[in-house]
Amino acid sequence: MIHNLEAEQSVIAAVLLDNDCLDVFTRLKPSHFYTPAHRTIYEAICYLTNHNVAVDLVTLSERLKNIGKLEAVGGNEYLTNLMDIIPSTVNFRHYVAILRKDETLRRLEKASSEITKSLNQPDKEFEDGHAALQYAEKLIFDISKEDERQELTKLSNELPTVMNNFDLVQHNPEALRGIRTGYTVLDSVTNGLQKGNLIIIGARPSVGKTSFAMNIALHAALKEKAKVAVFSLEMNKTELTNRAICSVARVSLSHALHGELTPEEWQRLWDANAKLQKADVFIDTSGSITAAEIMRKCMRLKREHGLDLVMIDYLGLMAAPNANGRESRQEQVAANSRMMKMMAKELEIPVLLLSQLNRGIEARTGKNENDEPMLSDLRESGAIEQDADIVMFIHKPKTETQSEQNQHSRDYEAKIIIAKNRSGPTPYFKLQFIGELTTFMNPEDVNKTNGVASVPVPATKVKANLPDIVPLATPSDINDVF
Repeated sequence: MIHNLEAEQSVIAAVLLDNDCLDVFTRLKPSHFYTPAHRTIYEAICYLTNHNVAVDLVTLSERLKNIGKLEAVGGNEYLTNLMDIIPSTVNFRHYVAILRKDETLRRLEKASSEITKSLNQPDKEFEDGHAALQYAEKLIFDISKEDERQELTKLSNELPTVMNNFDLVQHNPEALRGIRTGYTVLDSVTNGLQKGNLIIIGARPSVGKTSFAMNIALHAALKEKAKVAVFSLEMNKTELTNRAICSVARVSLSHALHGELTPEEWQRLWDANAKLQKADVFIDTSGSITAAEIMRKCMRLKREHGLDLVMIDYLGLMAAPNANGRESRQEQVAANSRMMKMMAKELEIPVLLLSQLNRGIEARTGKNENDEPMLSDLRESGAIEQDADIVMFIHKPKTETQSEQNQHSRDYEAKIIIAKNRSGPTPYFKLQFIGELTTFMNPEDVNKTNGVASVPVPATKVKANLPDIVPLATPSDINDVF
């Protein structure tokens, strides 16, 4: 097995030479020491530290003697010889880094062996190759998760960075702005989508959460020049691209699919096609994908092309994080939610994660109770609320009577409720949803964008003076990257 005997000896020797090294030493784990004798010595030193006893040759020897392990580690002679291993502690942190690296490599070696063994066991059956891949990914991801560590740091060490940020904003309010969404109130409240944030967009089915998230993603790509990855677990590439191009063009998807565009709308469609050709939008429409797979693809995408924003539609359709099927649905959702938060932090990007709401809203409807979404309505797991930096709900208010609705019943005034905002206020604001355009618009922008009416009227099918019809160019497919 991979290990470095000299590095283990040097780390222990450094602590015996200088107790100031204990702060870092005690943040190691027994598994960082491959040699059994060194693991025993490590545990004895931690015991002394936890009981406020100074660590030296005498106290360490006494502790090992009391637990009957002194001779097993080589006796007093071995402890004394350790003191001669290094002349000073100047390279102590370097030795610690070697132990951490070797321990990670040993875990990888063990995981590799377990994967190979499981594939060759007749009684270890996987439903398909995808299930086997999930099993392997979980073993590797568990290693990565265990390797995460945040060391204590003095608050004063962070103050220069914080004060510099405040100074930048004082002189330039745009200095720390995140990715703009295109929605006035939302951008004002959040100062843009911030790096490391997990943003949950929740709604009941058929309210428009996919459209809302896609509007934000496309605005980021086209207006902010952001590199965006979109994972859709319920639509295929053609459906997703149809929505995207028609939304950007501000034309009816239904009219486009039925050949009912006016010459003006057709031109807007071609203009949108040209814009999307230049946009860095990557799409993945894998029907069953794990959070670990999403994270792996995003890590590679960021490394090879850059990545500024990720949208995932939606949490409830993610595959279980492992293949044994023993976890409850709540545990599976919690694990996926947590991994998406970890991805946002590790890649330093905002992540838009869509989530279905449970039927609690419908149960309250008609009982003179508040039918607006609440954090408790998040489906299947309270962990979603805990992991999220921002939780937004799209609420479609009840209409008084069917006759009061206009003929295009998909259009409505949406209430966007910011139910949680870790770094700011939690107001609500209104947007106009244009169903035919699969687009949410600021109220002040309705009837102003490209002269498009808020409710498009079916056009007469046009057959003359149009360019030859060619397949619409799709944004780059993320599967072509990996």
